[in-house]
Amino acid sequence: MKSQRVLVTGGSGFIGQYLMAELNSRGATVLGTRVGPKPDDNFVSVTLFDRKKLTEIIEEFQPTWIVHLAAIALVTHGNAEQIYAVNVLGTENLFNAVMDADIKPPTMLLASTAGVYGNQNEEYLSESLPYNPTNHYSYSKMIMEMLAKSFSDKLKIHIVRPFNVIGTGQAESFLVPKIVRHFREKRDVLQLGNIDSVRDYVEAKGCATMIAQLMEQEHSDPFTLNLCTGRGWSGHDVLDTLTEISGFRPRIEIVNNYVRSNEVWRLVGNPEQLQKSLGLKPTLLDLKQILTSMYNVK
Repeated sequence: MKSQRVLVTGGSGFIGQYLMAELNSRGATVLGTRVGPKPDDNFVSVTLFDRKKLTEIIEEFQPTWIVHLAAIALVTHGNAEQIYAVNVLGTENLFNAVMDADIKPPTMLLASTAGVYGNQNEEYLSESLPYNPTNHYSYSKMIMEMLAKSFSDKLKIHIVRPFNVIGTGQAESFLVPKIVRHFREKRDVLQLGNIDSVRDYVEAKGCATMIAQLMEQEHSDPFTLNLCTGRGWSGHDVLDTLTEISGFRPRIEIVNNYVRSNEVWRLVGNPEQLQKSLGLKPTLLDLKQILTSMYNVK
């Protein structure tokens, strides 16, 4: 990727940090956006709502790719207005900034979510299934995908749908890091909601590697692809695995207030199209390997 110049929105975020490191290791010239002060020259400070500044950044940096990761990604985020403002209107601002810029339009890759599938009558979820989101976050990503289609005559836009991305460095406002810390600190009681649902857990570095690999392939047409392992683990599996790693087991209390009324009971991806696009079966960590790395962080 030595000839590629990649602008990563949300480059200082959880997946963004891994992706920027991965792209740098492959020889790309990478610039990340973030909100707030920039830590170094690899970042620029800008919000998705500043269309003028976004345009200026794009014109100056002249990216060949834009990977759009910036978003409110927490399903339980309480402010629905913010979710739609950032994830939908912010994305539209980015599209318009690209079109405003006086350069050859870069190829774009948008991070959506497996949550757009919701509950389906399929064991493994393929990209051809209809939308069935169940929460504001997933609805906002569905709208973002539909919005991208309205720009498809002007911009080349690819879409990836990551399943449950976890790993070291993830904020404890997300469920799995919260559980890992509970085990590490050996707290007596762990309060949870539904632990019967099944998820396809993808380690963040592996997610970044797959995105970089896709960017190295030739794609004549825009794609929409799952980023998944094709393996499902329940909340019970997470607890049992952490018990095995730590030698400790807290008392589990199921709290009704934590149980979602619109729970997605199974969210496991079909990796067939992903593997076909990559031309290989990616090497991805299993649940125990991911949780071990998270548990052992000092």
